[in-house]
Amino acid sequence: MKRTIAWALALAALVALAGCGAGPGPAEVHVQVTDDGYVPAKVTFKQGQPAVLVMKRVSDSTCATEAIFVETGLKYDLPLDEDVRISIPTDRKGTFHYACGLARFSGEVVVK
Repeated sequence: MKRTIAWALALAALVALAGCGAGPGPAEVHVQVTDDGYVPAKVTFKQGQPAVLVMKRVSDSTCATEAIFVETGLKYDLPLDEDVRISIPTDRKGTFHYACGLARFSGEVVVK
């Protein structure tokens, strides 16, 4: 009986420790790409915390079929009804501006 209890406690301890050290995942902000553009158009992340911008185009009648980041020159295609995950560098404070290919719609990511 004591041996069974000892094994049960050992197993419980291993299960409890299994999640330790994994840490929280990156902060995520979801942006919908609508007929009105990027919603929300401004998002903020904390400096030093891993961050992901998740963009999803939900309208087929907008020119915002991509997001081009001015500071990095990186371009992300935004297929209809699909999440596009964009890692945001948060090693320093600053603002990243992005827009569609025609610069009709724009947004920004602020790291503070």
